[in-house]
Amino acid sequence: MLLFLSVSCFAQESYINAFVKSWSVTGTAQTDSAEASYVILRNEFKLKSFLKLTAEFNRYLENNTDKRLRARYCMFDVLGRRVFNVKLTRQDSLKIKEAIKMASNLKDDQLLAEIYALAADIDYEGGYLLYNLKAIELQKRIGYQYFSYVQNRYLGASLSLYKTKDFRESIKYGEKCLTFKKVKVYEWDPMVYIFQLDVLGASHLALGEYKKAINYYQQIIDTIQKKPIHPEADELWMAIANGNIGRCYFYEGNVAAALPLIDQQLQSGIKYKQYNNIAIAQNARGEIFLRQKQYATALIAFKEALKAAITSRKLDDKVKATKSIAIAYTHLGQTDSAIYYQHSYGRYQQEQDEMINKGKLSAMNARMLFDNAQKKLEEANTSIQNLKQTRTAIFIAIALLSIIGWLLYNRQALKIRLEKQQRALEAEQAHNAVEKAKQSLQQFRSQMLEKDKLIENLSLSLKKNKLQNNFDEKLVNKNLLEYVLVTDEEWRRFKEDFNKVYPLFYPRLHAVLPDLTSAEERLASLIFLQMSNKEIANTLGISADSVARSKRRLKQRLPLAEDQSLETYILSLV
Repeated sequence: MLLFLSVSCFAQESYINAFVKSWSVTGTAQTDSAEASYVILRNEFKLKSFLKLTAEFNRYLENNTDKRLRARYCMFDVLGRRVFNVKLTRQDSLKIKEAIKMASNLKDDQLLAEIYALAADIDYEGGYLLYNLKAIELQKRIGYQYFSYVQNRYLGASLSLYKTKDFRESIKYGEKCLTFKKVKVYEWDPMVYIFQLDVLGASHLALGEYKKAINYYQQIIDTIQKKPIHPEADELWMAIANGNIGRCYFYEGNVAAALPLIDQQLQSGIKYKQYNNIAIAQNARGEIFLRQKQYATALIAFKEALKAAITSRKLDDKVKATKSIAIAYTHLGQTDSAIYYQHSYGRYQQEQDEMINKGKLSAMNARMLFDNAQKKLEEANTSIQNLKQTRTAIFIAIALLSIIGWLLYNRQALKIRLEKQQRALEAEQAHNAVEKAKQSLQQFRSQMLEKDKLIENLSLSLKKNKLQNNFDEKLVNKNLLEYVLVTDEEWRRFKEDFNKVYPLFYPRLHAVLPDLTSAEERLASLIFLQMSNKEIANTLGISADSVARSKRRLKQRLPLAEDQSLETYILSLV
């Protein structure tokens, strides 16, 4: 027993000494040096021995206050917990925060880039996109050749941008990811390559670029056939690729070729309980049946899609399913059910819009600019502090020399003037911020009062005649017309209130024209409110001629009688 304990202690000490040597390396060689310790972690440790080592290393660091070693230790600890599938806690987030702070204090951007990459992998503070972008920014500046698995950062950015519907940006980062296949082949996880092909295919599909989407999904099939990974993964990804190719065929008009491929994705999803794939396939099947006017069959598919989407928590699939269910119920003449699912669609759409806006690339870029400004400010404060210390030393050394005293007096006077100017600027900025906050509060209050009046009017009117929906349309329309629909946010607010007044309008409009665009939806709404071309132009921020052209195009797409006007047809929907 004593021999075993002594050998065990010696082994732990040996690992600590090896890791200290590996983690003490600075400069561009440090990443490869640290990577060697991660290889040892994966190959030579189990969870129990890993936890014992980290405890020993923590005690070692209590007697050796080295910021670089502490930062590397924090990374190693969090990485090891991920390797051994230990659930990360708030304490692990604090370790990442501590490591970022220490790397910043060391002014070591290469170490900081590695920490940002780890922060992205664990989605530290919900910053999956942010920390991938931060890591890419630093790795690009230092040189990609000094980092491992750079392609993973580009995949992370591409995936995040796809989720926020920044499809062009997602494609840009995805194509960059694939270029590393030619640079560091030995570092590629084959699943990363396939996953990136999937994101690129999905982005092109969302943009309606079906030929390009088919090309990327065909690359997935070719890759798996050429070099299989694992029977289960191979079968699943073949089905995903075929299912998405099938969706492209459908959107191109080839329904016969589409349905068997989509069914393959559905069966694979059911077999391996991949609920997101079930939702995607069932939504696609429902679209096919809807176009074939098999409304009851389409309704079953869409409801199965919604059930799977709720299990997988995929908002995009929930939005598609609820919108389509409302349309199917409208065709089947079940008005109450159509209204119920139309409201569900609106709720899911709002959740999705909020999620997308929070993760937009523009928001991440603004955050990065702010963080960079903060870093420069901290560096400036450090420089000022060093300057103060130097000035104090000089003042003590040559205090008896009057000429130096005079110079120091002037420097002090200059500092005071600068501080006064800074305080004045800060006071002005604070005042402006307060004023802006007051204006925002007043505007928000006014909007809420206006909305409350509208809802109160609707409630009273609906109580008057519940069956005929006979309420004070002039007053309601006047309130609706006070919106200006130039931005997406204004349109969303308008649409919410419009939908409360005319809940059947949008389902019936989508029933006669399923591929209705957002612009056509806005135009039809304003025509329904019996606005003139000039009023519509002012509301949408376009010219009256543009309104007239848009009306003509919309009229051609709707099933109007020969002697029927566009306005009469739209009013007849409700």
